[in-house]
Amino acid sequence: MEGVEPNARELKLGLCASCVHARSITSDRGSTFLQCSLSFSDPGFAKYPRLPVRVCSGWREQPR
Repeated sequence: MEGVEPNARELKLGLCASCVHARSITSDRGSTFLQCSLSFSDPGFAKYPRLPVRVCSGWREQPR
């Protein structure tokens, strides 16, 4: 989307902020992590990717 500035969340998470495969996981201690659901079927994807993710072959945009 040209001309649209990313918000703070998108800057911290990169592509994961808008990816259909990203799942937010909250630990018992209250920490929040992003889990990539592609990691369950493809070992080439990290279960908990290092953020921000700028390039990802598995990225698919979430429907708005």
